Order: sequence, then C-alpha cells, then structure tokens
Amino acid sequence: MSEIETVLLKNGSKEPKALVIGVMMSLNALTGQQTMQSAIGFYELVMVCRDRNHKIQGNDGEILEKIGLMKDGVIHDSVRNIVLSAVEGEDLNMVLLNPIAK
Repeated sequence: MSEIETVLLKNGSKEPKALVIGVMMSLNALTGQQTMQSAIGFYELVMVCRDRNHKIQGNDGEILEKIGLMKDGVIHDSVRNIVLSAVEGEDLNMVLLNPIAK
C-alpha cells in the first residue's frame, strides 16, 4: 500500500497534496468569478477559518457547501489549514497565494 503524499503548509500543518490541490482549485474558482456573491463568500470563508465563532451570513454557507469547502455548516480542519496558509491580508486587500511552505 502506498503512502499518501503530504505537503507542509505555511501554518505548519501537513495535509495531503491532492486535498491541497483540490481546495486551491475551489478557492481559485470562487475568487475567479468576480461577482459580489463570490467575493462575499470568499470573505466569509476566510473569516470563519480565522475565527471559529464567526457566523456566516446569508446563503454564503450554501455556496461554500456547493463548491466543497464546507459540509453541514462546518469547515473541515484540513480546509481551514489550507485557507489560513493561502490567504494573506485583510478585508478587501485579501489575496490568495500558494499555501505550501518554501
């Protein structure tokens, strides 16, 4: 049986490489839509990853579930690690970067 390849993220966690690629594809799709709804969804995702007490507003949770970044209202710890490692900045100045540590 082969081992699952993992990568070290900027926040110090190790996650499966395939999962990192998949989550980054979803994040790129979300940020690439350039609609107000996708921008708010991205913001809400980052806020809930940074603060577990943050409450996602409106139907943004449904959007995040639809693209596989959340399930049953919960962000999986691995998705949280990837988001925290990939996003830098605050508010409208947030940017999506490579989450893998150099």
